[in-house]
Amino acid sequence: MEAPATSPGSLTRLCVKCRSQEATLESRTQPVCKDCFLKFISSKCIKHLGALGRLTRPPPPSLTRHYTLALSLGPSSTALLHLLHTNLTYSLTKNRAPPFHLQVVHITNDSTTPLPPADPLTPLRPLYPSFTFLLLPLSTSLSLPTIDFSALPPSGPTSSPPALRLRTLLAGLPSAASRADVLRLLTRHLLLHAAREARSQALLFGHSTTALAELTLSEAAKGRGFGVPWVVSDGAEPEGGVVVSHPLREVLRGEVVRYGGLVEPKLLVLEEEVEAKGGAVVSHRDLSIDEVMRRYFGEVEERYPAVVANVARTTGKLVRMLGGGGEGGRCGVCGTPLDGEGDERWRGELGVEGGGGTGEEAEGGGGGARLCYGCERSTRG
Repeated sequence: MEAPATSPGSLTRLCVKCRSQEATLESRTQPVCKDCFLKFISSKCIKHLGALGRLTRPPPPSLTRHYTLALSLGPSSTALLHLLHTNLTYSLTKNRAPPFHLQVVHITNDSTTPLPPADPLTPLRPLYPSFTFLLLPLSTSLSLPTIDFSALPPSGPTSSPPALRLRTLLAGLPSAASRADVLRLLTRHLLLHAAREARSQALLFGHSTTALAELTLSEAAKGRGFGVPWVVSDGAEPEGGVVVSHPLREVLRGEVVRYGGLVEPKLLVLEEEVEAKGGAVVSHRDLSIDEVMRRYFGEVEERYPAVVANVARTTGKLVRMLGGGGEGGRCGVCGTPLDGEGDERWRGELGVEGGGGTGEEAEGGGGGARLCYGCERSTRG
């Protein structure tokens, strides 16, 4: 490998990209300057926004696309919000039509704590005045038609407050891993619903390469391997026509965090991600599969970033199938197409008899929802 360039008469390393500024950072084993690093992250995002623009080209006479951004207030989604703002601002300074209108949606989990007295999006509104912000409590997902709630534990009388009903539903799940899984699925359903209500052509997630790798292995471990392409790949949902996109899919989590600290002004990250390499765990029963994968990839990314990138890149090439084993339909909880033969194979290898229904069938005469193996395990244990 060629030795890093040095400036005349000094030992200062020069950036390998621009060859004019001092390299103060290391990006994928290469010494780079701050400006080149920021351009590198921006180019990765713009590349996928360009592909998304071609996929969501609106019919004439409109030239502006409508997108919804899922904002968790963590480093990745906040970085994507900033990159979208930068892209929009650049187009406007060139006297071009705005390339997109953006609705930013943040979902608060009101099952554990009541909604905060102050809107958590308030600090962001003046920073991004061109965007529309929407705050939704997770309990509003209980009224969504895309979820078959007969497959989930009872949530109590409909006259009860929605937050209490959601808390009751989650308390009826068999484990902490099940609760974390169902919370993620409810959040995704609500985000897709918000995108459809706003007539958005695409729903944008801020998942980094690392997050997509974590999601790939965690979904496979839960028994949803058939549905992995529907969760981590870019493309339209089975119903509703909303395109799901991950513009930061080629950026590692560590790079996203570094980007947030280098842009000026620094990004306003309101919710820090849980440290991936947390302290010792007394009982692994307290960890969800998602948390186990987050800790694992937090260590792998530092030592073997290429391995993490290969997981996300390979998964992105998987073909989305509409059903396996000659069966159609979608899972009543996660919404991904069903793979009857694959789910039965899971049950057979693990020695599980029966399947496909829920506990509601015993009460309601056998008319229960059809579930994938992963959702069946999450809801029934």
